[in-house]
Amino acid sequence: MCETLTSHHYCAVCSKGNPYSLGVEYQTQDKNSVVASFIVNEHHQGYSGLLHGGIATCLVDGAMTHCLLANGVKALTAQLEMRFHAPIKVSEELRVTASIVKETRGIFHLVACLEVGDETRVSATAKFVRPKP
Repeated sequence: MCETLTSHHYCAVCSKGNPYSLGVEYQTQDKNSVVASFIVNEHHQGYSGLLHGGIATCLVDGAMTHCLLANGVKALTAQLEMRFHAPIKVSEELRVTASIVKETRGIFHLVACLEVGDETRVSATAKFVRPKP
């Protein structure tokens, strides 16, 4: 399991101490990537029977954050671009993945996706930066 920082202990996506958290448990795959599974339930829907886009965004942002935490990097999302390829239905099990692509002049570039089976339903790219002291 990825290390969770003290400042991250009440996260809306992965915290075990927050009763309203999505409760996602990200696992490191290798040095630069994480994976998790997530089952969509009726509390996660926007349109009837479909995963809310904001929840999808939280899942990929959380995964990318955990990639950085696993590498000892505490950084904030500076830019996030989402692509919604196909709807995700309530009761579907998602595979959430994220990877660090590169770091250039203090900007961390990451990618993430939500998959159902072999089909990518959501993909994302992002830039993260360390907060100023």
